[in-house]
Amino acid sequence: MVYICLDCEASGPIPPIYNLLSIGCTVVRSQGDTHVLGDSMYLELKPIFPGFLPEAMEVCGLDADMLTRDGLEPREAMQRLTEWCRSQTKRNDRPVFVGHNAVFDWAYISYYYEHFELKNPFGYKGIDTKSLAMGVLGIPWTETSKESLEKRLGLPKQDPAQVHRADYDAHYQALILQALLDHDRRG
Repeated sequence: MVYICLDCEASGPIPPIYNLLSIGCTVVRSQGDTHVLGDSMYLELKPIFPGFLPEAMEVCGLDADMLTRDGLEPREAMQRLTEWCRSQTKRNDRPVFVGHNAVFDWAYISYYYEHFELKNPFGYKGIDTKSLAMGVLGIPWTETSKESLEKRLGLPKQDPAQVHRADYDAHYQALILQALLDHDRRG
């Protein structure tokens, strides 16, 4: 099984009013009885919709003018994401979408695939690590933040200078998934 931990940064809470600005992905795969992190990918996209919330732009630290000038055309970015997912999976395997608060990230990814009439390699299913943590650790929703899981799972401390950068967050989410999937083996 190939899990694709995916994180998005956006110019606001919902598509298509706001823009998908960046995508970060990190693979988690089964290896024997445990799980290991694999390859990563990062893309920045040109904005195509008019919505930009100042607080969202401040959180992600991306510059709309720079993205307009240097970002990938969104259709091309979605095609690259599909190709990268294919390169990470075996012939008839489908990558599993994983997000930390997956409803946000999946909404953007799904919308952009649909908008550009491209097939979503993840389909309509995915794993939310916040929900998975509730079940595996027996904790309430209010204790599923990355900061809380960092302590509970004994993960490395997050780098505040990199938090809310899609590639960094995808990698950290992969650490969370790995720890949750291997929780019983870790004692």
